[in-house]
Amino acid sequence: MTDQGDSGRTRKMMEDFAPATFEERGVTVPFTTPLLSQARLRRDQDDRFEFLLPNFTAGKGTYVLPWKGLPNVMTLTLHDRLLFEEIEQLETHSPEQIRACALTVQATGVCGPEPATRAAELRDQDGQYLVLTQFILVTELLKLVNISAADLLRPGMTADDSKRVARQALAKVAAMVDIPPDDMTTRVDQIGEAVAPVGLPQAPKSGRLRALADRLQAFAQGTQNFADTDPSEAAMLGNYIATVANHTLTLARQRIGKLDAACRDARQIVNDAPKLHRVIAESVGRISWLLDGWEFLIAMWESVKDEPSATKQTTITDISRLLPMIPKEEISAATDALDLDAIQRLQKKWVRVNQDWRTGVLDMDAVMRLESLKAAMG
Repeated sequence: MTDQGDSGRTRKMMEDFAPATFEERGVTVPFTTPLLSQARLRRDQDDRFEFLLPNFTAGKGTYVLPWKGLPNVMTLTLHDRLLFEEIEQLETHSPEQIRACALTVQATGVCGPEPATRAAELRDQDGQYLVLTQFILVTELLKLVNISAADLLRPGMTADDSKRVARQALAKVAAMVDIPPDDMTTRVDQIGEAVAPVGLPQAPKSGRLRALADRLQAFAQGTQNFADTDPSEAAMLGNYIATVANHTLTLARQRIGKLDAACRDARQIVNDAPKLHRVIAESVGRISWLLDGWEFLIAMWESVKDEPSATKQTTITDISRLLPMIPKEEISAATDALDLDAIQRLQKKWVRVNQDWRTGVLDMDAVMRLESLKAAMG
């Protein structure tokens, strides 16, 4: 189905949306306009912005709408207009880049003082975790020249003494491949920045995306428990949600396992840092795309865990309409641990399942109650 907007662009309804790639699926944008909740942004064949929206009328399918056509359909919040201005400045659009744009807008206070404070906290946490990641990389490198972290923290040593020992040790590591010490420091900085969103396996605290995968596991368990005990038709949706979440989790943990293996040997930083950086960037990017959109759904479910059954049934229905579709390219990369035929069957009946139990209209009051929570997410 198509119709013409005032902008001259065509608005489309795609009844059977099965994305081949993450780019085709689009990246979730944390808009605060209720009807844009969990909208996905992508570029069309003419490199123009368009959004994929769950159908917000009684019917099935995914609504495709150009950005310039949105004001003709709904009133956008100031936050959303500012956020899109930030996004327009990007050359590429990944989940990590969209998150950075969202925090920039949130930090302005346009959503209020509490979200602004939270944005500052998240940025500070990101910075602290980056320092931790880079410190771990340095200590791994120092082991190559028989210097341990304990050697940097001997009794009586000052902070300047520790820095001097570390610099001397890194100079020895750099000499192994005949490069200036500053170049070795640059390598550590770049690899640390690339891996920090997931974090290193030996870190005392999980990175943001690794922690999100753990939350997704708890979410899958919670929705499956709901499916096993709820007497209503919503139980079928709970089982579907848990299945998709578990498939996503399996794929994400496969990627995390490969990333951890790639980071295991610090000698790679010395011998082939560019290759290691490429491997890390690709792995972290895939993990980020796999988990894109799930944090909001997890927050929705966590917010009703102590609510009556009727509230949980409504929330399960809303979540089922917003599930991130696993692209064909990622399914094809899966191992035998996944029942590929089963996941493809589930994805094909996605619209039909969601149409059967309710009209397909989101509870907008519930969405608006969650806006402050969404603005506070990392």
